[in-house]
Amino acid sequence: MASLSVQNNINQVMKQFRGMDRKVVRKAVVTALNKVGKEASTEAKRQLANKTGLKKKTVASNMKIAKANKNNQRVLISIGGRQLNLVEFGARQTKKGVSSNAWGKRTVNRGAFMFQGKTSGKKLVGKRVKGTVTGKKGTPIQNRRVKGIFGAHVPTEYFRGGVDQILKAKIATRFNKLLATALDFQFSKSLKSDKVLGQFVK
Repeated sequence: MASLSVQNNINQVMKQFRGMDRKVVRKAVVTALNKVGKEASTEAKRQLANKTGLKKKTVASNMKIAKANKNNQRVLISIGGRQLNLVEFGARQTKKGVSSNAWGKRTVNRGAFMFQGKTSGKKLVGKRVKGTVTGKKGTPIQNRRVKGIFGAHVPTEYFRGGVDQILKAKIATRFNKLLATALDFQFSKSLKSDKVLGQFVK
């Protein structure tokens, strides 16, 4: 499991915008946090799709986002999921084996083949490997069993592929811009709602 926490200290923001209504600033901070969290989530899907070779939709199914609110000025993006079979990486059967786009680079896994899983009934990619099993009379015998082949692991590639650093850099440059826009909107909104000042605000 990997996670990215985006948060802001409301007290520090209040020092910067001293004199403004605390409720106005708090709403702006929450809005900015959720917007930068959404942008970071979108960028994470794009980056991880490139790093793993998975479709963005598959990457998205392994991600969750907990939004900020007035009581919790933090956005939490969680990235989990198990390691997926090679079939999820655009696998295609060839004469030499199975071709896939695992780790974002199409390669052929020689000797591999596509088959239907006994328990799941899903199409999978595997390879026959030697193993010892016990015969009817308890005698060990050689058997070539099928072992599944797996591709990139989304949480692992989040760190190994440097996606965490890319997102942190994006957040650092975008949050202040989004906060300035949100503050301007919330301040204008508060003026319009004022019975006296609202007459002078379009």
